[in-house]
Amino acid sequence: MSSKSVAAFSLLTAQAVRSRAERMLALGEAGELPNFRVDLTRLDATANLVIATMRKAYPALDVPFHSRWRHFCIDGEDRYAAIERRPGVRDRATRARAAFDLAIVSVLLDAGAGPQWRYRDGATGKDIGRSEGLALASLDMFTRGAFSADPRDPLRADAAVLGTLTSQALRDGFQVGDKNPLVGLDGRAALLRALGERAAANPDVFGRNDSPRPGGLFDHLAALAQNGAI
Repeated sequence: MSSKSVAAFSLLTAQAVRSRAERMLALGEAGELPNFRVDLTRLDATANLVIATMRKAYPALDVPFHSRWRHFCIDGEDRYAAIERRPGVRDRATRARAAFDLAIVSVLLDAGAGPQWRYRDGATGKDIGRSEGLALASLDMFTRGAFSADPRDPLRADAAVLGTLTSQALRDGFQVGDKNPLVGLDGRAALLRALGERAAANPDVFGRNDSPRPGGLFDHLAALAQNGAI
């Protein structure tokens, strides 16, 4: 392993994150950062602004949780909820595995898309960029069965398919072209291939009740539950 790789892996600990964050804060307070400075005397005003904004938008303070699932809501319509309501018998465990598959794959595909990329939503005709566009593109690919090894069951992401995913598959699914470039396309494909390879190599975690897939993590976690709680 190269010295750069060792240095990079050394950052993958909570202690490393805390120490670097403390260092950045100290530099900001000292005015030694090139693009901004930290003024803790403005902290109370910032907190009050956030509170006022929340109360204006959500007077009852019923703030919806923020997660990948919020990005699947387009113009107030929960696209994934509509997909789950499709006809057919799908027990709770099957639905949970599918949700795990989608969430894991979609989050791994979510990184800076670049200023030019947009995804044309087939339902509304809107061009959507950033995380919202990436989420919708991944949802559409998932719904079409782009990650499934079983044509009869499109709502799954099999390790075998992820492990051989090509950049071209993502290029097609994300509507990428010369006039619609997506930053890091090859890296996103490589990340999903790595996910598929890891899932396939660890069937005890990802293939307890099904062929290996990221969604198998649900079964692994469910097996750890005691009295219905993890």
